[in-house]
Amino acid sequence: MKKTPSTSDTSTPRIPRRSFLRAAAGGGLAVATLPTLVDSFAVQALAGGDPRLHQLLEEQDRVLVLVQMAGGNDGLNTVIPHSDPLYYERRPTIAIAKNKTLRINDTLGWHPAMTGFRSLYDEGQLAIVQGVTYPNPDRSHFRGTDIWLTATDADVFGSTGWVGRYLHTLAPSYPAELPEHPLAVQIGNATSLALLGTGGPMGISFRDPDEFYRLVNGGGGTGQVPGSPESDTPAGREISFMRNIARSADVYANVVKQANDKSGTTSVPFPTTDIGAKLKVVSQLISGGLRSRIYLISWANNNFDTHASQTSTDDATLGVHANLLRELSDAVTSFMQEMKARGHADRVAGMTFSEFGRRVYENGSVGTDHGTAAPLFVFGKQVLGGSVHGANPDLVNLDPIGDLLMQHDYRDVYASVLLQWFGVTTTAAQQLLVRDFSKGAPALFKKATTSVDDAAAERTFVRVGPNPATDFLVVQANVDANADAWLTLSDVRGTQHRTASVETWTGVGRLDLSGLASGTYIVTLHSGRSVTHTTIQIAR
Repeated sequence: MKKTPSTSDTSTPRIPRRSFLRAAAGGGLAVATLPTLVDSFAVQALAGGDPRLHQLLEEQDRVLVLVQMAGGNDGLNTVIPHSDPLYYERRPTIAIAKNKTLRINDTLGWHPAMTGFRSLYDEGQLAIVQGVTYPNPDRSHFRGTDIWLTATDADVFGSTGWVGRYLHTLAPSYPAELPEHPLAVQIGNATSLALLGTGGPMGISFRDPDEFYRLVNGGGGTGQVPGSPESDTPAGREISFMRNIARSADVYANVVKQANDKSGTTSVPFPTTDIGAKLKVVSQLISGGLRSRIYLISWANNNFDTHASQTSTDDATLGVHANLLRELSDAVTSFMQEMKARGHADRVAGMTFSEFGRRVYENGSVGTDHGTAAPLFVFGKQVLGGSVHGANPDLVNLDPIGDLLMQHDYRDVYASVLLQWFGVTTTAAQQLLVRDFSKGAPALFKKATTSVDDAAAERTFVRVGPNPATDFLVVQANVDANADAWLTLSDVRGTQHRTASVETWTGVGRLDLSGLASGTYIVTLHSGRSVTHTTIQIAR
């Protein structure tokens, strides 16, 4: 039963969740360090909990490493169309000479700083996806990044991240009930919107495992947060939200440190760069036995925003952009070599992404301005490497502003990751990405992990109605009589609005729809570790 809000509950100022996360990021603060800052939080590790969560990361051990190239990477100077004279005509100063590129095929070449990527590609461990963007691309850093992180259309403002939504299907009770190991880890100062679920971040963030441990264990307290976290008020919900962040940091500090200590010395030298150091931490945590599904790293700033002095005026193969590409290429190569040496290469894959590419034409400052489509890279031993997905950039047929046209929607690539790497069903991937992108998903991985057959998953729902619905929804389903079963109702942006239990003997659950606006909603059935989705319409 919910407690009656007190005067102090309603008078406590509300801190919007997203503003709270962004404020932490702007202050150079890791969200995971909150226990040292809000010392009134009562943070205690959970005892017991749902045994399904403890089994989850042991049974599904594939790992994805996301590398964010923040600022907008210049794709034309990364994968160079050296056989196209228009490339040299439109970039008279910054174009890379054909004889300086590292061969991909007769028409394309790597930037000469990317010797590591060239080797991974030639070894069949790296694939190129050309022309990645989305319809009506936004050229703002802030907005473009949000779109990529939330997996939404340009005119939709998402409140949850695509990774967070995926992880929520694996652990729907998170963070009220925490698995033994964190679901996701970000090496950096603040938790990315990509990891945000309906109940807060679905992962933790820190710069250094030892620092993380010291900060968490050096702070905290035993006092209670003012107001009840159970109170159904804006302040109460925000207090609960922040308490969950602090709780996960406290629970996982020891786990992370133990994995880091257990890993020992790396067998491969990593470059002493920002991304090199971060990928070294990721390799140590994986090697030390941390069973997180997702790792996210990024440069500390918008380094790839190369408006000016992108290249040296004396030698286009040198300069800021060359240094960034070398840093990426060398760090990823060292990481994959370390994963091979430690015996983890078969279960680790990675993907780069950037909020947009750059303009086709160079500007007057030996640089490039914000553009649209650009290549991204998928790497790993189980990647169908040595392949280019899509055609060479078309430098003739451009959009009205003079930028490259889309070949692949970025959600096509996300669908490949979800379907082929993590083995989610087509139905689940469609719900996670709001629409069905499976038809455009390039074949990026050699062997998909096992998943529930879509037809079988759809048969889990026996009846869902009425549809369209007005005031209530009755769901009848085939569920395991020995497992807990419940329903959640979310909108297409990932915000959860209702929950209801399912009687396991009859398989019937009822959702109250009063107060919800008209539109499309996602009904999710949780039964044991099985998660199944369907959509309904609410009509007023």
